[in-house]
Amino acid sequence: MPTENKLDLKRQRAEHVNQAIRIIADHGRRFFYSQAVNRYARMEVDARGKVWFIDDYSGKRVFTHETVWGGRWRGFTHGGTLKDMVKAFRDYICTGEPLHPGFLGPERFDDSNIWGYDEAGMKAVRERAGALSVFRQPDAESR
Repeated sequence: MPTENKLDLKRQRAEHVNQAIRIIADHGRRFFYSQAVNRYARMEVDARGKVWFIDDYSGKRVFTHETVWGGRWRGFTHGGTLKDMVKAFRDYICTGEPLHPGFLGPERFDDSNIWGYDEAGMKAVRERAGALSVFRQPDAESR
């Protein structure tokens, strides 16, 4: 497959991820949205096919791939749970392999979720973002 086609596919998947980020940012505690600067986070694919995260609060472009110098995500203003989600988004963009829907607000033992979203907000995120091609669909799970 020519490089241009691979790059186009990655950019299409990045747009799907950006749709999921917007849905997450529009509900509950509004992760990936900064009210202070009225900005949403987003993912980008550069001309080499490398994936970058544009932080909503700092506005900085964060390189998401592993590096030989330790890979510190300078400018990333979220915690480890969301960093892991961004890494999973990066992997989806690079490979096209859909994520498990459990990435959307992982459940806790007391019927809450690790993100601290209210029940209605979490339900909306799971329904809307879960329907995107970023996440495995229920019929694909049963195979």
